[in-house]
Amino acid sequence: MLTSNITLTDSQFEILKRDIVCSSLPFLSVEDYARITNDTTGNVRQQVHQGRLPIRKKQKAREKTFINMLAIRAEAELFV
Repeated sequence: MLTSNITLTDSQFEILKRDIVCSSLPFLSVEDYARITNDTTGNVRQQVHQGRLPIRKKQKAREKTFINMLAIRAEAELFV
């Protein structure tokens, strides 16, 4: 049981918030991923294009792109 208060800095709170959101959602839109990671949508799209970020498989070419958070978590667990 937690018996004392924990004080977080603003940056620690933002990191914690980002980790909670990322761990609870299987997919994030490019826009949401950019906002959470404090990056631009252009940079995120470039990382997707370069194969540095995994995406959910598309059925059609014009479908919205979603970042595959499950794949990112699975890769991260390999290094723990």
